[in-house]
Amino acid sequence: ASSGESQSAAVVPNLRTALEEDTESAQFLMKLAPRIRRLESSTVESLSQAMEFLLLQIQEARENAESSGAVARNKSEDDGTDEKKVSAPPMSGNSMQSISTTGSKDFDNDLDLLSDMDALLMLGHCMRGLAILGRGDNVESIFARVAIMPLIRSKVSMGRLDEGGSRGECAGLFSLLDEMATSIQQTYGSLLCLAEDMFHVSGDESNSSIDVDLLTAGVWVPIATALMADTAIKMAIFSPGIASILQANYIALDTFLAELAGRLLSPKSIEGRANGSSAITNGESEADAFLQKSALPKERIDRAQERIYAHSKTAEFSKRWNLPIYYQLRFGESCSRLNRAVDQTKREGWIAQVFSGSEDRAVELKSKIGFELTLFLELYDVLSDLWRPDVILRPLTNRFLRGSVQLVGRSVSFISESMEGKIKFGEDPAENKPKSEPENGGSSEPAYPTRAPYCWGESEDDVAAVAWELTILESAIQNDYVDTVCESLQGDQTTDPAETDELKTLVGELLREASDQIRPIVDKAWNSVIVRLLTTKCVAPLSAVKGVAVMYRMTNRPPPTQPSSFVGTIFRPLKEFSQSFTNRTPVTIGSKWKQQIVVTVSDKYAAAVDELLTTVQRTEVALKNRKARRVAAGGMSDGEKLKLQLYLDFKFFHQSVREVGVDPGTVIGVSKLKELTAEGETLYQRQHNGS
Repeated sequence: ASSGESQSAAVVPNLRTALEEDTESAQFLMKLAPRIRRLESSTVESLSQAMEFLLLQIQEARENAESSGAVARNKSEDDGTDEKKVSAPPMSGNSMQSISTTGSKDFDNDLDLLSDMDALLMLGHCMRGLAILGRGDNVESIFARVAIMPLIRSKVSMGRLDEGGSRGECAGLFSLLDEMATSIQQTYGSLLCLAEDMFHVSGDESNSSIDVDLLTAGVWVPIATALMADTAIKMAIFSPGIASILQANYIALDTFLAELAGRLLSPKSIEGRANGSSAITNGESEADAFLQKSALPKERIDRAQERIYAHSKTAEFSKRWNLPIYYQLRFGESCSRLNRAVDQTKREGWIAQVFSGSEDRAVELKSKIGFELTLFLELYDVLSDLWRPDVILRPLTNRFLRGSVQLVGRSVSFISESMEGKIKFGEDPAENKPKSEPENGGSSEPAYPTRAPYCWGESEDDVAAVAWELTILESAIQNDYVDTVCESLQGDQTTDPAETDELKTLVGELLREASDQIRPIVDKAWNSVIVRLLTTKCVAPLSAVKGVAVMYRMTNRPPPTQPSSFVGTIFRPLKEFSQSFTNRTPVTIGSKWKQQIVVTVSDKYAAAVDELLTTVQRTEVALKNRKARRVAAGGMSDGEKLKLQLYLDFKFFHQSVREVGVDPGTVIGVSKLKELTAEGETLYQRQHNGS
């Protein structure tokens, strides 16, 4: 029996304890159940009334303190007295009776003059009692209804929202949110800190669930509801129709929400309370002093902020923002700006001044990045503008990165197609210019364009200049642009260097798709287009090879001592081009493009020499019996003079190949030329030895 009594004593019965079936104690408790429920209901009602009454007292004390402070300031301006020495008069019982609509006269008289600490402790008891009875939601709803909603209704209006700007601009939103946060903190900051500390679940620090969340349900939910309930305010904030206003509204509310827990629960906020703003009485606040000693640690404040973000009302609030539309507006602005630059470049060529930014910005980009052509200045400025503080929104980071890649892709596609001739530069007067009307009966004058349609890809100088700008763009995207994006995403926050490096790596990987579009165009420009254009120019003088035979055929000219004049012009275009773009040749290109030009030219030169020697050989066979044609000077036939000339030309050509930076030993065409002119070399040595 003793063990049974000890076991029953260990379990304290309550309304949630399961009753034994058909026992005397169960029957007794069942008879008391209605009285217990009435007692619980009365207790909840009394605690709720007491909490409402105390909150109303705090409101009136705050209003009295503000009005007294205003009177004191006016008086001090009149007679020079110190407004800090003037305090608000104590509240009378009659004033409290006029406010309290639910409390009794006895309760009113008992709470006539309360200190901050007494009021705070009584509110704490009321909230704890309601929480123990499982009415934590009553605490949150009472605080929201009695304390926060009247404050919101007194401050939020369309007029206040547009204060300081035109209607619809929401110029006063930031100051409105700041004013609300300041008022709530100054009036109820002590109570919010007490509730956060009192209802914290001790033991398991990972468990953030509490019985009463006064900060989230009592403060944030009413504010969010008020901003979303009024149709005019909701449209002005969430759907202004102008990208800049939407971005400013989002930043204001996002900053307000991110700092809400810190502003209302941080000791620094409590220290900043104005004089005369104590909750119940004047003078130094005991509640504030108490909370300063037991300030919430940063971890607790961070968990409170996490609860705000995790609340369903926050998710509903976030869905109100039509961020995809905002991105489309911003991306459309960027595309329009880039399209205007591209169209002007098509009409006026690469020399067109298409940069629409300031002169200082142009100088900065030229000196920092290295761009010279204004189209690339405009492109990079457009890319950079996407990450300006008044443009970027962090939830749209992925979209803005994708937009950056698309803008680069559009530009690269335009450059590639115009280099290939698919897009012509210049203007067509018949299509783009209206005919001028005749004046005074005269004939109309045709509208002549400044330049007929052309393909800039036919100029190796233009191709090399554009390829160099693309190389700079590729490097800037991988380095400077990554830094710009990371600085925009981090803002003014101080981050760990390791996190910064990780962010740079991630952004760099996402932007690599943009830079990867550039490298193939640069390679094609140098190794295909420039090689083709310069090869055509270098091969042109080779048509003079056939004329070498004419110089010595039955002309009785002396044997040659100098190379032909055309040989010095073969690689002249390559030398001049190489000198012009020595410092603007991408490192990744190297000298492969030169090798290709020399190989092609050497092969064609060798083919021309081979063809000429074959022709000369047939001619010599036909004239082999005409010994009289041998010239006495030097004792050489016309064919031998020709071969000597070809050797002298080859010797100079060999030297030219080396001068352009290519090893002649690596060129098959040069080796073949050496073989073809071997007989001429013998004649050259015999001539010099004989002399």
